[in-house]
Amino acid sequence: MPYHSTCHAKRSILYLSCILLASYHSPLQAKPNDKSDIKIRGKSMKFSQQQVSAQRIAKEDSLQKASSSTKKSSKRKSAKSSGFIDPLTLFDYSHWWASDGWHNGFPFVNRWQADAISHSSEGMQLTLSNHGSLAAPDWVSGELRSHEYRGYGCYEVNMKPAARAGVVSSFFLFASPYDVASNGNGLHHEIDIEFLGDNTNFMQINFWRNGEPAAGENALLIPLQFDAALDFHRYGIRWSAGKIQWYVDGLLVHQVNASENAYIPTTSESTLMAMMNIWATHEDISTWAGEFDPELGSSHSEYKDFSYQTLKQCQL
Repeated sequence: MPYHSTCHAKRSILYLSCILLASYHSPLQAKPNDKSDIKIRGKSMKFSQQQVSAQRIAKEDSLQKASSSTKKSSKRKSAKSSGFIDPLTLFDYSHWWASDGWHNGFPFVNRWQADAISHSSEGMQLTLSNHGSLAAPDWVSGELRSHEYRGYGCYEVNMKPAARAGVVSSFFLFASPYDVASNGNGLHHEIDIEFLGDNTNFMQINFWRNGEPAAGENALLIPLQFDAALDFHRYGIRWSAGKIQWYVDGLLVHQVNASENAYIPTTSESTLMAMMNIWATHEDISTWAGEFDPELGSSHSEYKDFSYQTLKQCQL
């Protein structure tokens, strides 16, 4: 990866947060006449036209399906609109699109494919599976992204992560140089909820503003009173100008105030899209999420009852 040199304390949680920041790129916003060459923190990141095209096609396909849907009343809302609720029992193409046809690179082992996302009366399932063989693995997984970039408010979902070493299940808010909101400054902003599969009795939180802090020192493990992989629990992010608050089953578990931390994202710099995914980690970061064993077969994370509410509507 192009900026490992800026990541310090290798094998620490800060180092691992740093390389995740470096690797979680997406070429969507590269324009047709550019060279897909964008500088992040002074480092050049190049992507093939195949990657650029894959993401454009995935997003456009979702919008096409939304426009041809018989559910004409399900119109897309702007980033400043009122909230919405989605049980995630069907793929609502007017609100969501699937990552499809590209690979994030190290430390992600898998590539993204749309058919790794499935829906049923029980909600949505993201599946991580090997489409190759043990000798020649081809790990494929699912990632859901919102079309809209939304602002301050409460973001919640019922979630059951995968309990498997080396596998990360996530729910987060995101913008980047390749995923730019209409009001965005083109830098990396993120607010995370993640579950590290080797111990799902903890929830990891993290956040960045304008690509800072580079070393990822905002990462924190929150102890839970249960094993998150055994049943659904409701996880929430309350994002405002003055603070970020993380909730579990309606209870506040952590808070960061803007007066004490300069890295809380602001809507004046970018609104954020909501994302959910599951992914396999490279063996070089096994001290973070555990060592991924390819012989164990497929894994999945489950989600239902997503909601976004403005701060005025928010019940958290």
